[in-house]
Amino acid sequence: MSKLAAARTAHQTATNRFGATQITWLIISMVGMLPLAALAALALIVLVVIILLSGSQMTSYSPDPDSTLGPGAGGSVLTELAGGDGRGGFKESGVPDADLVAPIRAAARECDLLTPVILAAQIEYASDFDADKEGQEGRKGLSQLTPDVFERYGQDDDDSGKASALDPEDSIHAHARWFCDLAEETQRMLDEKTVVGDHLTLTLMAWDQGTEAVKAQGGMPVIVLDSYPFQVRGLFARYEIGGTDMSTASPTPTPSGSPGAGANKRAVTDPEGTLLSARTFDTMFPGRNSFYTYAGLSDAMATFPDFAGTGDEATRKRELAAFLANVDHESGGLVHVEEIDRAAWGTYCDGGQPYGCPAGRSAYHGRGPIQLSWNTNYKAAGDALGLDLLGNPDLVATDPAVAWRTALWFWMTQSGAGTTTPHAAITGGGGFGETIRSINGALECGGGNAAQVRARVDAYRRFTAALGVDPGDEGTLTC
Repeated sequence: MSKLAAARTAHQTATNRFGATQITWLIISMVGMLPLAALAALALIVLVVIILLSGSQMTSYSPDPDSTLGPGAGGSVLTELAGGDGRGGFKESGVPDADLVAPIRAAARECDLLTPVILAAQIEYASDFDADKEGQEGRKGLSQLTPDVFERYGQDDDDSGKASALDPEDSIHAHARWFCDLAEETQRMLDEKTVVGDHLTLTLMAWDQGTEAVKAQGGMPVIVLDSYPFQVRGLFARYEIGGTDMSTASPTPTPSGSPGAGANKRAVTDPEGTLLSARTFDTMFPGRNSFYTYAGLSDAMATFPDFAGTGDEATRKRELAAFLANVDHESGGLVHVEEIDRAAWGTYCDGGQPYGCPAGRSAYHGRGPIQLSWNTNYKAAGDALGLDLLGNPDLVATDPAVAWRTALWFWMTQSGAGTTTPHAAITGGGGFGETIRSINGALECGGGNAAQVRARVDAYRRFTAALGVDPGDEGTLTC
């Protein structure tokens, strides 16, 4: 029996077990507890339940194996009704303490199901981001973990010398480990066809009630408005900006240099930094716009682990310096998020492309660290990163991680005006000059603008010095 057929059988069995009478009484019992504003949502749920029980086409299972919304159109409706799946881009500004952004992003990589959006929403629900909160049953910290849970999953993640539920970073990582263990358990139940429901709902349900309760109830064949999964999902919008957040997805085999290539290898820069510390980053860009976060750069580097992760240590440092030097030049020292020449904004739409310029002819101007421009580049970068940048190019100017990822996408995969990617230019011995050629060689190289080339080289020398490595063969520094 195929997985789709088995899933359909399990769903039908559980729906029969959780009969219409039980669901009707469940809904009736909820009405008295709801404010008037919620009755419209309840009516919609009743409609969906009726359709599910009547065997309508809405419950047929989608043949699309790449669907992330769970089985079938019915599952999609319920997922969207509940607040989505939490896989949109992470809106860092939603987190009230900026120091928590990097730990949340890092911890969310613990397993495929968890995302920064889900983690942030759970933390808000648990403590409203109060790291000192102490609750019932000995619960402490951001995630309000009980002592036995923290004893099992807590570690000294902030290197303070002691694991403590009141340390924000320790709490966040312990939260992620527990969540991912629950995700394994609920996935096993789904595989064994003992429960129904989408994976995220079941895992949130297990977080709130325990795995045995999930198994005893046969999962969650309908969404209950006052349930923990529904309430947490209702918070997703605070931390989500649209698109798909790929930073926590498991890699599939991809060519070297593509997003996810070599992702089983530890990224050379994590939030603590082995090649580039936060302090060095701040020193390199003393006047940077607060939009360009170190956490966003770290997140992007985890998406492209071959970046500054290829060759010996000197090569890795040179590539990091070369990238940051070109970024420094393109963005005015990480000051400009969008192209400052607004008069040129309408010149980056190639109307001859079949997909056109759906966001408007003036929507594809330079944005981000490397000033991504043209509808063709927004389309290509979005396709590679799993984001709708063609339809929503402003993501590059509103999400720091997306901005950094587009810059690394170009660096790792595009040759531009040159004959090789900037990544290959450094790791293959072409030198810093070839990175200039790839990025803006048509205007600057071969005597086109010697002053601009010198400015890039000067920045490269500064950054290699900051990283403690020589710049390489002098003859390869210019183009």
